[in-house]
This record gives sequence, C-alpha cells and structure tokens, in this order.
Amino acid sequence: MTDQHLNDKVINFRRMAAEYFQKAAWNQLLALDNYRENNFEVAERFAQLSFDDQMNAVEYAELADAESGLLLDLELLEES
Repeated sequence: MTDQHLNDKVINFRRMAAEYFQKAAWNQLLALDNYRENNFEVAERFAQLSFDDQMNAVEYAELADAESGLLLDLELLEES
C-alpha cells in the first residue's frame, strides 16, 4: 500500500514537472516571436513566465527524485 502511494506521488510529481516544462517551452517560443516582432515588453513578460515555469518544473522534478529515493530506501529496508 505504501509503495503504491509513493509510486503515485512520484508519477504525479513527474507529470507536473513535464507540464511545467511544456509551458516553459511555449512561453519561450512566444517570447522569441515577440522579440522578432520588436514587441519587447511582451517578449520580456513571456520570457519571465518561461523562467518561472522552468523553476516550478525543476522543483517538481526534485520532489519526484526525493520520493523515488524514499521508495528505494523502503524497498531496501524491506529486503533486509
């Protein structure tokens, strides 16, 4: 039961990280399009959104890594 709960948490964290990475990529593309059109204020806003989304994605990825580590530790304890 605990293992499945931790697996679900890892999957959820990885999914959230992927969603934020995807949002970051789209916002970066929008920033580049606006820079090309000389819409610098709008481009800067999209660049900031992209950065924020990247930071959120990294945070979720780190949470997933930490949960994976806990799951591995639990498995090792159960085997001993």
